[in-house]
Amino acid sequence: MKTLGSITILFLGVLLIGCSASKAPISTEEKAKLDELVQSEALHLEARWANPLSTRSMNSIATSGLLPPGTSPNRIDIIGTTSYLKMEKDSVFAILPYYGERQFGSTYNPADVGIQFKGVPENYEMAYNEKKQQYEFQFDVINDQGEGFNVNGTLFPNLRTIFYINSTERMTIGYSGTFDAIETE
Repeated sequence: MKTLGSITILFLGVLLIGCSASKAPISTEEKAKLDELVQSEALHLEARWANPLSTRSMNSIATSGLLPPGTSPNRIDIIGTTSYLKMEKDSVFAILPYYGERQFGSTYNPADVGIQFKGVPENYEMAYNEKKQQYEFQFDVINDQGEGFNVNGTLFPNLRTIFYINSTERMTIGYSGTFDAIETE
């Protein structure tokens, strides 16, 4: 019985050591590029994937064949659509497709069904997370129709991003893609 207990403890120890993720530190060039982009205070986040919550409605849409090929109810390829979030000094702009459920009724305008906002963000924060070696941001903004959005996300050293939008009228949705500095003329 002692042998079985020893083997179990040894197995669990090897499993824990083998499964531990060791994150290599980012290079000084990657860190310098990331810092430069963030300090420019003019970022363009291009969404490549929409990640809505997988609800019964989204699953019904997926089984009916209405989603593009190569996508699933909780990961939709949005390449080829206008899908970006811009953060410039004291302004934010977004045009993003929305997949999911509205929680509160509002006037329906078929030309304006995605997430769109333009304005000055409130509670804006951009901070470097030393432990995770990435920048994390968050802000609140209200669009022209009175819908409120809480946006939070992460900028990774490999110039990838993921951000989530919580709305006062819709289910939460996430987006993932790439980012770069906004080119000024």
